[in-house]
This record gives sequence, C-alpha cells and structure tokens, in this order.
Amino acid sequence: MANASGTFSVRLPDALRDDVDALAELTKRSRSYIVKEAVALYMKDRTAYVRDLSEAVADADSGHGHSAEQVFDWMNTWGTEDETSAPAPDIRP
Repeated sequence: MANASGTFSVRLPDALRDDVDALAELTKRSRSYIVKEAVALYMKDRTAYVRDLSEAVADADSGHGHSAEQVFDWMNTWGTEDETSAPAPDIRP
C-alpha cells in the first residue's frame, strides 16, 4: 500500500487549533489536510536545516575554513558589479 496512513492525536493550544480551523474553512480543506501539509512542510524544512547544520559542523571539525578577513572581503563584493564567487578555504589544518 503506497498511500497507507496512520492516525495519531496532537494536543494544540486552543488559539492554534482555531487558526488551523480558520485556514481550513478559508481554503475549503479539512483540518486534517491543513495539519498534514503543515507537518510535511516542517519536516522538509527542518530535515534540510539539520542536514545542512551537520554538514557545516563536520566541515568546521575538519579544520578547513575561512578567515574573517576573507569572508568580509567576499561579502563586500555582494551586489556589486565585481561580485565574486565563494572563496576557497584559506585555513587548513
């Protein structure tokens, strides 16, 4: 079954439940649909955030990195005609 689903309960503060109900009514969707979509979006965003954070920590732990001077020099090019790509690390173990 590709679309099998289970049911579980979530306690929401009254105000949040009211917000969910208002959006459900406004969009002509069920409360269940709104909550399912919200959880799916949260999981996608949070998983990407945690993955990116884990990669950044592993990168920092590797000993390779960028000096503050290099980062600020790069950032100062943002939005200019001379904008540069991200520099290669200048700090090595």
